[in-house]
Amino acid sequence: MMLYVSWDPILIGISFVVAFIASFVALDSASKIFSSSVRGALFWRFCGGATLGMGIWSMHFVGMLAMRMPIVMHYDLVLTIASFVVALIAATLAINVVVSAEMPPFRRLMLATCLLSLGIVGMHALGMAALTDYVTLYWNTPRLVLSVTIAFFASGFSLWLAFVRQFNQHRAFIYRVFAGLVLGITICAMHYVAMSAVEFSNGKDSSGIIVRSTAYYSTHTSVSEAGLSIWVSTSTLIVLGIMLFISLIDSQIRTSRLTESLRQLNHQLEMQAHFDPLTNLANRIQFDVLLDACLASAAAQRQRFALLFMDLDRFKQVNDAYGHHVGDLLLKSVSVRLSTCVNAKMTLARLGGDEFILLVPDCIDEEITTLAKRLVDTIHFPFYEQGHVINVSLSVGISFYPQHGDTVQDLKFKADAAMYRVKKNGRNGWEVWHPAITHNAANTPFFLSDISINQK
Repeated sequence: MMLYVSWDPILIGISFVVAFIASFVALDSASKIFSSSVRGALFWRFCGGATLGMGIWSMHFVGMLAMRMPIVMHYDLVLTIASFVVALIAATLAINVVVSAEMPPFRRLMLATCLLSLGIVGMHALGMAALTDYVTLYWNTPRLVLSVTIAFFASGFSLWLAFVRQFNQHRAFIYRVFAGLVLGITICAMHYVAMSAVEFSNGKDSSGIIVRSTAYYSTHTSVSEAGLSIWVSTSTLIVLGIMLFISLIDSQIRTSRLTESLRQLNHQLEMQAHFDPLTNLANRIQFDVLLDACLASAAAQRQRFALLFMDLDRFKQVNDAYGHHVGDLLLKSVSVRLSTCVNAKMTLARLGGDEFILLVPDCIDEEITTLAKRLVDTIHFPFYEQGHVINVSLSVGISFYPQHGDTVQDLKFKADAAMYRVKKNGRNGWEVWHPAITHNAANTPFFLSDISINQK
Protein backbone atom coordinates (compact mmCIF):
# COMPACT_ATOMS: atom_id res chain seq x y z
CA MET A 1 0.00 0.00 0.00
CA MET A 2 1.40 3.35 -1.06
CA LEU A 3 1.58 5.97 1.67
CA TYR A 4 0.12 9.43 1.12
CA VAL A 5 2.74 12.17 1.65
CA SER A 6 1.98 15.80 2.43
CA TRP A 7 4.34 18.69 3.15
CA ASP A 8 4.52 21.37 5.81
CA PRO A 9 5.20 24.68 3.97
CA ILE A 10 6.55 26.35 7.11
CA LEU A 11 9.21 23.69 7.64
CA ILE A 12 10.06 23.82 3.93
CA GLY A 13 10.68 27.55 4.30
CA ILE A 14 12.75 26.97 7.43
CA SER A 15 14.82 24.36 5.61
CA PHE A 16 15.67 26.87 2.89
CA VAL A 17 16.59 29.55 5.44
CA VAL A 18 18.86 27.07 7.23
CA ALA A 19 20.52 26.10 3.94
CA PHE A 20 21.04 29.71 2.87
CA ILE A 21 22.43 30.93 6.21
CA ALA A 22 24.71 27.93 6.55
CA SER A 23 25.93 28.32 2.95
CA PHE A 24 26.63 32.03 3.37
CA VAL A 25 28.44 31.57 6.68
CA ALA A 26 30.49 28.73 5.21
CA LEU A 27 31.47 30.71 2.11
CA ASP A 28 32.21 33.80 4.21
CA SER A 29 34.42 31.74 6.52
CA ALA A 30 36.23 30.16 3.59
CA SER A 31 36.83 33.58 2.00
CA LYS A 32 38.96 34.54 5.01
CA ILE A 33 41.44 31.78 4.19
CA PHE A 34 43.22 33.88 1.55
CA SER A 35 44.06 36.73 3.93
CA SER A 36 44.90 34.70 7.04
CA SER A 37 48.09 33.30 8.49
CA VAL A 38 48.87 29.60 8.09
CA ARG A 39 47.28 28.74 11.42
CA GLY A 40 44.32 31.03 10.79
CA ALA A 41 43.82 29.55 7.32
CA LEU A 42 43.60 26.04 8.80
CA PHE A 43 40.98 27.25 11.25
CA TRP A 44 38.84 28.87 8.55
CA ARG A 45 39.23 25.84 6.25
CA PHE A 46 37.78 23.58 8.92
CA CYS A 47 35.11 26.06 10.04
CA GLY A 48 33.94 26.65 6.48
CA GLY A 49 33.65 22.93 5.80
CA ALA A 50 32.03 22.16 9.16
CA THR A 51 29.45 24.91 8.75
CA LEU A 52 28.57 23.89 5.21
CA GLY A 53 28.37 20.22 6.18
CA MET A 54 26.11 21.08 9.10
CA GLY A 55 23.96 23.23 6.82
CA ILE A 56 23.55 20.47 4.21
CA TRP A 57 22.70 17.89 6.84
CA SER A 58 20.36 20.17 8.82
CA MET A 59 18.45 21.24 5.74
CA HIS A 60 17.96 17.59 4.78
CA PHE A 61 16.49 16.59 8.10
CA VAL A 62 14.37 19.72 8.50
CA GLY A 63 13.08 18.88 5.01
CA MET A 64 12.42 15.30 6.11
CA LEU A 65 10.50 16.61 9.10
CA ALA A 66 8.39 18.68 6.68
CA MET A 67 7.21 15.42 5.12
CA ARG A 68 3.96 14.14 6.65
CA MET A 69 2.97 10.45 6.37
CA PRO A 70 0.28 8.41 8.16
CA ILE A 71 2.89 6.57 10.22
CA VAL A 72 5.18 7.39 13.14
CA MET A 73 8.59 8.03 11.61
CA HIS A 74 11.82 7.10 13.35
CA TYR A 75 15.38 7.39 12.15
CA ASP A 76 18.24 5.00 12.69
CA LEU A 77 20.77 6.83 14.89
CA VAL A 78 23.85 5.25 13.32
CA LEU A 79 22.78 6.09 9.78
CA THR A 80 21.77 9.59 10.90
CA ILE A 81 25.23 10.21 12.33
CA ALA A 82 26.82 8.65 9.25
CA SER A 83 24.91 11.03 6.99
CA PHE A 84 26.21 13.97 9.01
CA VAL A 85 29.81 12.70 8.83
CA VAL A 86 29.53 12.30 5.05
CA ALA A 87 28.23 15.86 4.65
CA LEU A 88 30.93 17.22 6.96
CA ILE A 89 33.82 15.44 5.23
CA ALA A 90 32.61 16.21 1.71
CA ALA A 91 32.02 19.90 2.44
CA THR A 92 35.38 20.28 4.20
CA LEU A 93 37.25 18.58 1.35
CA ALA A 94 35.40 20.68 -1.24
CA ILE A 95 36.24 23.93 0.54
CA ASN A 96 39.91 22.95 0.93
CA VAL A 97 40.20 21.93 -2.71
CA VAL A 98 38.53 25.02 -4.18
CA VAL A 99 40.79 27.42 -2.23
CA SER A 100 43.96 25.48 -3.01
CA ALA A 101 46.56 27.30 -5.09
CA GLU A 102 48.37 24.12 -6.10
CA MET A 103 45.99 23.23 -8.96
CA PRO A 104 44.73 25.18 -11.96
CA PRO A 105 41.40 26.94 -11.29
CA PHE A 106 39.31 24.75 -13.59
CA ARG A 107 40.72 21.49 -12.24
CA ARG A 108 40.21 22.43 -8.59
CA LEU A 109 36.71 23.73 -9.36
CA MET A 110 35.73 20.42 -11.01
CA LEU A 111 37.19 18.33 -8.18
CA ALA A 112 35.53 20.47 -5.51
CA THR A 113 32.21 20.32 -7.38
CA CYS A 114 32.38 16.53 -7.56
CA LEU A 115 33.19 16.26 -3.85
CA LEU A 116 30.42 18.63 -2.78
CA SER A 117 27.72 17.20 -5.06
CA LEU A 118 28.63 13.63 -4.11
CA GLY A 119 28.51 14.66 -0.46
CA ILE A 120 25.03 16.14 -0.89
CA VAL A 121 23.79 13.05 -2.75
CA GLY A 122 25.48 10.63 -0.33
CA MET A 123 24.13 12.41 2.71
CA HIS A 124 20.63 12.32 1.23
CA ALA A 125 20.92 8.64 0.42
CA LEU A 126 22.03 7.75 3.95
CA GLY A 127 19.30 9.92 5.42
CA MET A 128 16.70 8.13 3.35
CA ALA A 129 18.21 4.76 4.28
CA ALA A 130 17.50 5.55 7.94
CA LEU A 131 13.80 5.07 7.11
CA THR A 132 14.01 1.80 5.15
CA ASP A 133 13.71 -0.52 8.11
CA TYR A 134 9.96 -0.32 7.94
CA VAL A 135 9.05 1.20 4.58
CA THR A 136 9.85 0.29 1.00
CA LEU A 137 11.12 2.99 -1.35
CA TYR A 138 10.23 3.12 -5.05
CA TRP A 139 12.41 5.51 -7.06
CA ASN A 140 11.55 7.47 -10.21
CA THR A 141 14.82 7.20 -12.08
CA PRO A 142 14.53 10.31 -14.33
CA ARG A 143 13.76 12.54 -11.35
CA LEU A 144 16.54 10.97 -9.35
CA VAL A 145 19.01 11.69 -12.16
CA LEU A 146 17.66 15.24 -12.35
CA SER A 147 18.28 15.78 -8.63
CA VAL A 148 21.91 14.57 -8.98
CA THR A 149 22.38 16.80 -12.04
CA ILE A 150 21.07 19.80 -10.11
CA ALA A 151 23.42 19.03 -7.23
CA PHE A 152 26.44 18.87 -9.56
CA PHE A 153 25.90 21.92 -11.76
CA ALA A 154 24.48 24.25 -9.14
CA SER A 155 27.22 23.32 -6.67
CA GLY A 156 29.84 24.05 -9.30
CA PHE A 157 28.25 27.39 -10.17
CA SER A 158 28.08 28.53 -6.53
CA LEU A 159 31.71 27.51 -5.88
CA TRP A 160 32.83 29.30 -9.04
CA LEU A 161 30.92 32.39 -8.05
CA ALA A 162 32.32 32.43 -4.51
CA PHE A 163 35.97 31.45 -5.07
CA VAL A 164 37.09 31.30 -8.70
CA ARG A 165 35.39 34.32 -10.26
CA GLN A 166 37.38 37.48 -9.51
CA PHE A 167 35.51 40.53 -8.24
CA ASN A 168 36.66 43.76 -6.69
CA GLN A 169 36.49 43.98 -2.92
CA HIS A 170 33.43 46.23 -2.91
CA ARG A 171 31.33 43.71 -4.87
CA ALA A 172 32.76 40.56 -3.28
CA PHE A 173 30.28 40.57 -0.38
CA ILE A 174 27.30 40.93 -2.72
CA TYR A 175 28.44 38.02 -4.87
CA ARG A 176 29.17 35.95 -1.78
CA VAL A 177 25.57 36.49 -0.65
CA PHE A 178 24.40 35.51 -4.13
CA ALA A 179 26.63 32.42 -4.07
CA GLY A 180 25.19 31.46 -0.67
CA LEU A 181 21.69 31.90 -2.09
CA VAL A 182 22.52 29.70 -5.09
CA LEU A 183 24.10 27.03 -2.91
CA GLY A 184 21.16 27.10 -0.50
CA ILE A 185 18.72 26.70 -3.39
CA THR A 186 20.93 23.91 -4.75
CA ILE A 187 20.78 21.93 -1.52
CA CYS A 188 17.02 22.39 -1.21
CA ALA A 189 16.34 21.71 -4.88
CA MET A 190 18.35 18.50 -4.86
CA HIS A 191 16.55 17.34 -1.70
CA TYR A 192 12.99 18.10 -2.78
CA VAL A 193 13.46 16.88 -6.35
CA ALA A 194 14.90 13.66 -4.94
CA MET A 195 12.00 13.39 -2.49
CA SER A 196 9.55 13.82 -5.35
CA ALA A 197 11.27 10.90 -7.08
CA VAL A 198 10.43 8.43 -4.31
CA GLU A 199 7.20 6.74 -3.26
CA PHE A 200 6.75 5.01 0.08
CA SER A 201 4.99 1.66 0.55
CA ASN A 202 4.38 -0.44 3.63
CA GLY A 203 2.66 -3.40 2.03
CA LYS A 204 -0.03 -3.37 4.75
CA ASP A 205 -2.34 -0.98 6.49
CA SER A 206 -1.06 2.03 8.32
CA SER A 207 -1.98 0.72 11.75
CA GLY A 208 0.19 -2.29 11.19
CA ILE A 209 3.08 -0.08 10.36
CA ILE A 210 2.56 1.96 13.50
CA VAL A 211 2.53 -1.17 15.66
CA ARG A 212 5.60 -2.63 13.87
CA SER A 213 7.58 0.60 14.03
CA THR A 214 6.78 1.07 17.71
CA ALA A 215 7.83 -2.50 18.52
CA TYR A 216 10.96 -2.22 16.39
CA TYR A 217 12.21 1.02 17.90
CA SER A 218 11.50 -0.09 21.43
CA THR A 219 14.38 -2.56 21.04
CA HIS A 220 16.67 -0.54 18.72
CA THR A 221 18.58 2.69 19.04
CA SER A 222 16.57 5.39 17.27
CA VAL A 223 15.52 9.01 17.47
CA SER A 224 11.90 10.14 17.43
CA GLU A 225 10.64 12.76 15.01
CA ALA A 226 10.10 15.28 17.80
CA GLY A 227 13.48 14.55 19.36
CA LEU A 228 15.26 14.86 16.04
CA SER A 229 13.45 18.13 15.35
CA ILE A 230 14.65 19.68 18.60
CA TRP A 231 18.17 18.25 18.30
CA VAL A 232 18.73 19.33 14.70
CA SER A 233 17.28 22.81 15.19
CA THR A 234 19.21 23.46 18.40
CA SER A 235 22.51 22.12 17.04
CA THR A 236 22.22 24.08 13.82
CA LEU A 237 21.34 27.35 15.54
CA ILE A 238 24.19 26.95 18.02
CA VAL A 239 26.79 26.20 15.33
CA LEU A 240 25.61 28.96 12.99
CA GLY A 241 25.37 31.41 15.87
CA ILE A 242 28.90 30.65 17.02
CA MET A 243 30.28 30.89 13.50
CA LEU A 244 28.49 34.18 12.83
CA PHE A 245 29.85 35.57 16.10
CA ILE A 246 33.40 34.42 15.34
CA SER A 247 33.17 35.79 11.80
CA LEU A 248 31.89 39.13 13.11
CA ILE A 249 34.68 39.39 15.67
CA ASP A 250 37.25 38.45 13.04
CA SER A 251 35.87 41.07 10.65
CA GLN A 252 36.08 43.70 13.38
CA ILE A 253 39.67 42.71 14.14
CA ARG A 254 40.55 42.85 10.44
CA THR A 255 38.87 46.25 10.15
CA SER A 256 40.80 47.50 13.17
CA ARG A 257 44.05 46.22 11.69
CA LEU A 258 43.24 47.80 8.35
CA THR A 259 42.42 51.08 10.08
CA GLU A 260 45.68 50.95 11.99
CA SER A 261 47.60 50.13 8.81
CA LEU A 262 45.97 53.06 7.04
CA ARG A 263 46.80 55.30 9.99
CA GLN A 264 50.43 54.21 9.90
CA LEU A 265 50.52 54.67 6.14
CA ASN A 266 49.05 58.16 6.46
CA HIS A 267 51.61 58.92 9.13
CA GLN A 268 54.39 57.71 6.85
CA LEU A 269 53.05 59.79 3.98
CA GLU A 270 52.82 62.79 6.27
CA MET A 271 56.38 62.21 7.43
CA GLN A 272 57.55 61.95 3.83
CA ALA A 273 55.66 65.11 2.93
CA HIS A 274 57.03 67.19 5.80
CA PHE A 275 60.26 65.57 6.93
CA ASP A 276 63.52 64.58 5.29
CA PRO A 277 63.68 60.76 5.10
CA LEU A 278 67.47 60.65 5.52
CA THR A 279 67.91 62.86 8.59
CA ASN A 280 64.33 63.02 9.93
CA LEU A 281 64.65 66.80 10.05
CA ALA A 282 61.96 69.07 8.66
CA ASN A 283 62.13 69.36 4.88
CA ARG A 284 61.81 72.47 2.72
CA ILE A 285 57.99 72.30 2.59
CA GLN A 286 57.59 71.97 6.35
CA PHE A 287 60.17 74.66 7.01
CA ASP A 288 58.44 77.13 4.68
CA VAL A 289 55.14 76.58 6.50
CA LEU A 290 56.79 77.25 9.87
CA LEU A 291 58.70 80.22 8.50
CA ASP A 292 55.51 81.82 7.16
CA ALA A 293 53.84 81.31 10.54
CA CYS A 294 56.85 82.75 12.37
CA LEU A 295 56.89 85.78 10.09
CA ALA A 296 53.20 86.48 10.70
CA SER A 297 53.62 86.06 14.46
CA ALA A 298 56.71 88.27 14.60
CA ALA A 299 54.99 91.00 12.58
CA ALA A 300 51.97 90.94 14.89
CA GLN A 301 54.00 90.93 18.12
CA ARG A 302 56.86 93.12 16.87
CA GLN A 303 59.45 90.42 17.55
CA ARG A 304 62.68 89.50 15.85
CA PHE A 305 63.80 86.21 14.44
CA ALA A 306 66.87 84.95 12.62
CA LEU A 307 67.54 82.68 9.66
CA LEU A 308 70.79 80.73 9.53
CA PHE A 309 71.75 79.21 6.15
CA MET A 310 74.32 76.41 6.55
CA ASP A 311 76.33 74.51 3.96
CA LEU A 312 78.93 71.78 4.42
CA ASP A 313 82.32 72.62 2.94
CA ARG A 314 83.98 70.03 0.69
CA PHE A 315 81.00 67.63 0.86
CA LYS A 316 81.22 66.92 -2.87
CA GLN A 317 84.78 65.69 -2.42
CA VAL A 318 83.57 63.28 0.26
CA ASN A 319 80.96 61.82 -2.09
CA ASP A 320 83.51 61.54 -4.92
CA ALA A 321 86.16 59.92 -2.70
CA TYR A 322 84.07 57.53 -0.56
CA GLY A 323 80.75 57.17 -2.39
CA HIS A 324 77.26 58.42 -1.75
CA HIS A 325 76.61 55.83 0.96
CA VAL A 326 79.33 57.35 3.13
CA GLY A 327 78.05 60.80 2.17
CA ASP A 328 74.58 59.89 3.46
CA LEU A 329 76.04 58.61 6.72
CA LEU A 330 77.96 61.86 7.05
CA LEU A 331 74.78 63.91 6.55
CA LYS A 332 73.05 61.92 9.29
CA SER A 333 75.95 62.53 11.67
CA VAL A 334 76.02 66.23 10.78
CA SER A 335 72.27 66.53 11.48
CA VAL A 336 72.77 64.89 14.88
CA ARG A 337 75.57 67.31 15.82
CA LEU A 338 73.61 70.32 14.63
CA SER A 339 70.56 69.16 16.60
CA THR A 340 72.58 69.17 19.82
CA CYS A 341 73.11 72.92 19.39
CA VAL A 342 69.45 73.90 19.07
CA ASN A 343 66.58 74.01 21.56
CA ALA A 344 62.88 73.27 21.37
CA LYS A 345 61.84 76.72 20.14
CA MET A 346 64.16 76.52 17.11
CA THR A 347 63.45 74.68 13.83
CA LEU A 348 66.27 72.87 12.04
CA ALA A 349 65.63 71.64 8.51
CA ARG A 350 67.49 70.06 5.62
CA LEU A 351 66.82 71.83 2.34
CA GLY A 352 68.52 69.19 0.21
CA GLY A 353 72.04 67.98 -0.54
CA ASP A 354 74.38 69.40 2.08
CA GLU A 355 72.31 72.49 2.83
CA PHE A 356 70.66 73.07 6.19
CA ILE A 357 68.66 75.99 7.55
CA LEU A 358 67.79 77.06 11.09
CA LEU A 359 64.93 79.29 12.25
CA VAL A 360 65.43 81.00 15.60
CA PRO A 361 62.38 83.00 16.79
CA ASP A 362 62.40 85.84 19.33
CA CYS A 363 66.17 86.23 19.54
CA ILE A 364 68.90 88.83 20.12
CA ASP A 365 72.13 89.37 18.21
CA GLU A 366 74.41 87.97 20.92
CA GLU A 367 72.39 84.76 21.13
CA ILE A 368 72.67 84.21 17.38
CA THR A 369 76.38 84.93 17.11
CA THR A 370 77.05 82.54 19.98
CA LEU A 371 74.87 79.90 18.33
CA ALA A 372 76.59 80.36 14.95
CA LYS A 373 80.00 79.85 16.57
CA ARG A 374 78.78 76.67 18.30
CA LEU A 375 77.44 75.31 15.05
CA VAL A 376 80.70 75.93 13.21
CA ASP A 377 82.80 74.52 16.03
CA THR A 378 80.75 71.32 16.43
CA ILE A 379 81.18 70.43 12.74
CA HIS A 380 84.89 71.22 12.79
CA PHE A 381 85.66 68.05 14.76
CA PRO A 382 86.42 64.95 12.60
CA PHE A 383 83.70 62.45 11.64
CA TYR A 384 84.27 58.69 11.57
CA GLU A 385 82.20 56.88 8.95
CA GLN A 386 82.77 53.34 7.66
CA GLY A 387 86.38 53.34 8.83
CA HIS A 388 87.10 56.73 7.23
CA VAL A 389 88.17 59.86 9.08
CA ILE A 390 86.35 62.73 7.42
CA ASN A 391 87.09 66.40 7.99
CA VAL A 392 84.52 68.91 6.82
CA SER A 393 83.59 72.39 7.94
CA LEU A 394 80.50 74.57 8.01
CA SER A 395 79.74 77.92 6.41
CA VAL A 396 76.87 79.87 7.97
CA GLY A 397 75.06 82.96 6.70
CA ILE A 398 72.65 84.91 8.90
CA SER A 399 69.77 87.32 8.26
CA PHE A 400 67.47 89.00 10.79
CA TYR A 401 63.85 90.03 10.65
CA PRO A 402 62.98 92.88 10.33
CA GLN A 403 66.40 94.49 9.85
CA HIS A 404 67.27 92.61 6.66
CA GLY A 405 63.84 92.22 5.12
CA ASP A 406 60.19 91.74 5.82
CA THR A 407 59.48 88.90 3.38
CA VAL A 408 60.49 85.28 3.34
CA GLN A 409 62.23 85.67 -0.01
CA ASP A 410 64.38 88.60 1.15
CA LEU A 411 65.44 86.90 4.35
CA LYS A 412 66.33 83.64 2.59
CA PHE A 413 68.26 85.37 -0.16
CA LYS A 414 70.30 87.53 2.22
CA ALA A 415 71.14 84.63 4.53
CA ASP A 416 72.15 82.58 1.49
CA ALA A 417 74.27 85.44 0.14
CA ALA A 418 76.01 85.86 3.49
CA MET A 419 76.74 82.13 3.62
CA TYR A 420 78.37 82.17 0.20
CA ARG A 421 80.41 85.20 1.24
CA VAL A 422 81.82 83.00 4.00
CA LYS A 423 82.69 80.34 1.44
CA LYS A 424 84.35 82.92 -0.78
CA ASN A 425 86.42 84.17 2.15
CA GLY A 426 87.82 80.78 3.11
CA ARG A 427 84.89 78.71 4.52
CA ASN A 428 84.55 77.39 8.09
CA GLY A 429 82.88 80.43 9.61
CA TRP A 430 79.77 82.57 9.85
CA GLU A 431 78.68 86.01 8.79
CA VAL A 432 75.64 88.25 9.26
CA TRP A 433 74.31 89.88 6.12
CA HIS A 434 75.21 93.56 5.74
CA PRO A 435 74.79 96.12 2.96
CA ALA A 436 78.34 95.54 1.73
CA ILE A 437 77.10 92.20 0.42
CA THR A 438 75.46 93.85 -2.57
CA HIS A 439 73.17 92.32 -5.19
CA ASN A 440 74.48 94.02 -8.30
CA ALA A 441 76.23 92.23 -11.09
CA ALA A 442 79.66 93.59 -10.11
CA ASN A 443 79.41 92.05 -6.65
CA THR A 444 77.23 89.03 -7.20
CA PRO A 445 77.20 86.45 -4.39
CA PHE A 446 79.64 83.65 -4.94
CA PHE A 447 77.06 80.98 -5.70
CA LEU A 448 75.53 83.08 -8.49
CA SER A 449 78.99 83.78 -9.89
CA ASP A 450 79.54 80.03 -10.14
CA ILE A 451 76.29 79.68 -12.08
CA SER A 452 77.30 82.46 -14.48
CA ILE A 453 80.72 80.93 -15.09
CA ASN A 454 79.21 77.49 -15.72
CA GLN A 455 76.72 78.91 -18.17
CA LYS A 456 79.51 80.59 -20.08
